[in-house]
Parts: sequence; structure tokens; C-alpha cells
Amino acid sequence: MEVHHHPEVEKKGFKEYLLEGLMIFLAVLMGFIAENIRESISDSSKGKEYIRSFVQDLKADTASFAVLIAFDDKKIAGLDRLSSCYDTLQKDSRLTGCLVPLLTNSMSNRAFNFADGTLQQLKNAGGFRLLKKADKDSIVVFDHDVQNYQNFESTIFQERQDIVREMLVKLIPFRAVEQIHSDSVVHISTPLLTSNDKASVNEFFNDLLLYNRVIKTQDNKLRRFKLRATALIDHFEREYSPE
Repeated sequence: MEVHHHPEVEKKGFKEYLLEGLMIFLAVLMGFIAENIRESISDSSKGKEYIRSFVQDLKADTASFAVLIAFDDKKIAGLDRLSSCYDTLQKDSRLTGCLVPLLTNSMSNRAFNFADGTLQQLKNAGGFRLLKKADKDSIVVFDHDVQNYQNFESTIFQERQDIVREMLVKLIPFRAVEQIHSDSVVHISTPLLTSNDKASVNEFFNDLLLYNRVIKTQDNKLRRFKLRATALIDHFEREYSPE
């Protein structure tokens, strides 16, 4: 009976097993490092895209700031005639023509709508983790200031606007208001006061004075926002200019 001899298998030494294990470990480690580098590059790229998008939002805001500041400046210029108009009415309550610029500049206000699309993405999609700490901090501070401004606008400013409108409804006749709301106000043929009650007129002027101060506060806030937004735009465009 023929006997088949199996070839002898050379046993590996401890060093060979150690070397193979080390090679496998290094291969896994290098793969892990490569994946981390890939993710880091991808995250950095996404972070830069967020910054560039935020800069576009800031540019839209600065354009809107300019429009609203011009609107507020016109109102302030009209309402700064308060004192002289008050003196005129105290001398003769029939001389109501000076009320026209006061009324045309106190009937309405404009809310500022910030371009916050990128900010919402950063908050809701966890985008802040992709940014450098300094960049994140500067954007968070800007967002905090935006929220404070919006709170001011929806509370103190809106409250003053409502009070002025309330007094305006009580003191100014419908036909006069109708003419003031027309496209072009040259001459108001209707008397501008329904009452010669000095106490009511005095209250109205006090309300207009406080309203004017609130508008000036808003105007200052908007000017500071415009400067801050411009500074952020300059900073981010230097740091993240297109490659």
C-alpha cells in the first residue's frame, strides 16, 4: 500500500507573526488616517462655503441698511421740527400747516428683515462645528445683536408707533389723513386738528418727541450694524477669498 507523505509546513516564528500583525495594524491605521484627512478636507470646504454664503447675506443686509437709514433720516428731519411747530400752535391753533411733515413722518415704519438663510443653516444643520472658533464666535455675536435689534423693533419701537397712531386717530380728521396718504402732499385743505384741547395737543407732541427719540435710536443701531457687517465682509473676504 502506497503511503503519501504530506509536505512539511514550515512553522512561522514569533517575529513573523508580529511583523504580519504590525503590517495589518499599519494598513488599518493608514486607512483610518486617510479617511480622517478626507473628512477634514470635506468639512473645511463646507465651512468655507458657509462663510461665503454668510458674506452674501451680509452684503444683502448692508444694501437694506442703507435704504432704511435713508428712510429714518427723512423721518428724523421732519420730526425735528416738533419744537417750532408746537410754539406756532401755542400762539395760534389754526396754524396747523406745520403738522404736515410731522404727520407724514410718523404714520408708518419699516421693519428690517435680516438675510438669515445661512445663519439658520448653521444653527439647524450643525454647521457651526465646521467653522474656526474665531469665525464661529464672530457670527454668534452678530446673530445675538440681530436678535436684540429685532426685540427692540418689535417691542419699544412698535409700542411708540402704536401710541402715535392712536393719538393721530383721535386728533386728526379723516379727510386730512386721506390727503396726507396721497402720493403728493402739497397743500392740505382740511383743518389738521379736530380739537383745540391744549392738553391733548400737548400729549400728542410728547408722544411724537418720544417717537422721534426711538427712531434716532433705531437709526444709530442700524448704522452700527452696517459698520459691523462691512467689517465682517472685509475680514471674511480676506480670509476666504476664492482659490
